[in-house]
Amino acid sequence: MNTLVINNQKGGVGKTTLAVHLAWFMAESGRRVLMIDADAQGNATDTLKRHVGETSAAGLFQTGARIVASGDSGITLAPADSSLTDVDRGSAAAVMTLQQNLVAAAELFDICVIDTPPSLGLRSVACLVAASHVLAPIYLEDYSVKGVKGLLQTVIGVQRRYGREGMTFLGLLPSNFNTKSPRQRSHLEQLLREAGKYVFPGHIVARDGYAEAVAERVPVWSLKRRSAQEAGREIRAVLAKIEERLDEEMTGDARP
Repeated sequence: MNTLVINNQKGGVGKTTLAVHLAWFMAESGRRVLMIDADAQGNATDTLKRHVGETSAAGLFQTGARIVASGDSGITLAPADSSLTDVDRGSAAAVMTLQQNLVAAAELFDICVIDTPPSLGLRSVACLVAASHVLAPIYLEDYSVKGVKGLLQTVIGVQRRYGREGMTFLGLLPSNFNTKSPRQRSHLEQLLREAGKYVFPGHIVARDGYAEAVAERVPVWSLKRRSAQEAGREIRAVLAKIEERLDEEMTGDARP
């Protein structure tokens, strides 16, 4: 089972929108998906609530948690609740517990997608430790671009401290990109110049269709409005690239 963590310590970068659409996309491809909402705000939980499983996200940070695949929709959600905030105040042993519980459930699922909180606490570190892959959506504004170095240092630091050098960083994914903004286009060019090898090939354009899709709890490509259909084509292209990267590594054909 691949475990893909969507991570950035800043809010408003589109982590949840990406995470839930990735879960929908993978399920439509016939994959068995475990979706973990590790963000106490619970936005992914609200969007995917019809897929709620028997184990909460907070429960997965406890020793011996049992994960059961639910229903025939292809998605099993480990939902967020208020007790998630207690994890950050708990024992540091929970950093390794999440990974252990996911290893125990690996045969039940093809992919685990984890939506993380917009902060670097014990939960986020545990998610990075459990990750086989990490993808970081970023917003193309000054404060976010300047924070890229710190984000990369966090991922690399976790890899080294917890012996997770085998974890793959898929890249920085420009998200909520306003293609009509000269400032954001300039920031994208700057990002490509300064951190090009860490940038994921693609971006997610800011479109109204995403808000409607999340509100209706359906993938954006299932909506009929033209803007939603455009958003659907764009994000499916990004998701297909993610799927391709995961499949390449599973078959040993990954490229450097």
